[in-house]
Amino acid sequence: GGAGRGVARAWGQAYVCLLALVYISCFLFSKQAYAAGGEPFDCNWIPEDGGANATEHDLSRLRVASFNVEWLFDGVDDPHYSPWYPGKTTCPGMKHCGTKEGAQEHISKISEYVKLLNADILNLVEVEDCNILRELISRSDISEYWPLLKKGIDTATKQNVAMLTKVLPSEPLYRLEDKQAYPVEGSKCGYENSSGKRTTLSKNYVAHFRINGMTVAVHSLHLKAFPKDPYSCAKREGQAKIAQASIQASIAKGHEVIVFGDFNDFSYEYLDVQGSVPKSDVLKILRDADSDGGADLVNTMESLEKHERYTNWWDRNSNDVVDGTIEYSQIDHVLLTPKLATYVASVEVFHGYDPALVSDHFPIVVNFNFGAGHGA
Repeated sequence: GGAGRGVARAWGQAYVCLLALVYISCFLFSKQAYAAGGEPFDCNWIPEDGGANATEHDLSRLRVASFNVEWLFDGVDDPHYSPWYPGKTTCPGMKHCGTKEGAQEHISKISEYVKLLNADILNLVEVEDCNILRELISRSDISEYWPLLKKGIDTATKQNVAMLTKVLPSEPLYRLEDKQAYPVEGSKCGYENSSGKRTTLSKNYVAHFRINGMTVAVHSLHLKAFPKDPYSCAKREGQAKIAQASIQASIAKGHEVIVFGDFNDFSYEYLDVQGSVPKSDVLKILRDADSDGGADLVNTMESLEKHERYTNWWDRNSNDVVDGTIEYSQIDHVLLTPKLATYVASVEVFHGYDPALVSDHFPIVVNFNFGAGHGA
């Protein structure tokens, strides 16, 4: 009787433990196998093991970064705009341009700085596909990272925005697919058009996180290049309007908001190191989510001294050398809802490399401290 039941209980417990071990082992194996390789656009899903990868997060600190990694492609069948396309003579690192070898060296170099940044949530701009993200995880040796990418619609450059994260969102990334007529009402870009042109937001994603009881809606943007060109300026304002509607919808639901990425435009309120003045209203549009004339989002540039405000190098004379601050500007930004901004412990732009050798952008990093009572 009793002895038999004891043996049965012991066997039952052992069986349950064995099942749990098999489950965990299978998950870890599948994650490792997934990280080792796959299809170019198969990495927009969230593992559901309910354990270490739960999507409800209680955090005392959080480190968020956005990094334009300049043409992070594999050098195989790249578009002709790519610096790794055969025949190209200028590229990040200035060695083996126009070759697969140069592209692979670039991935390794970027991986070093991904490891050094060690962000919990890392937004990446100008990424080719999921396989590039997996290479970054492998070469940076940050096994906690989970890659996420929702394929964009930039058919010319084939660039995408993507995420590496240690903190899982509550659902896969989604894209804003709306279209917007431009120039927008009141535009001062100097671009006139009567043919009813409309733009998409070709490179974007939205992610939702559950952090300390808050839903945080994260918007990643890579807007149209060339800050002072009238056509690009007008189109970029149209793209900002698409993002603005989503930001306002998030705020209306009571969500906190982070907007980060390469906006390709300057701040009207916090001038950068060379005092760049925006031609467009892109930052105003994004910050004034409800279009009432007031700012609903905080620009984290306010935490930086003027001499620190640069995230981009433009080699204006194409000599492959940085010729002082005249070639620097700040076009990458992180915007926050006011409540989230109260938790900001520090903001920095990491300037620890020669942009001619790594990327023509520098990463911007925001550190949050949510205080005692979280992350125990």
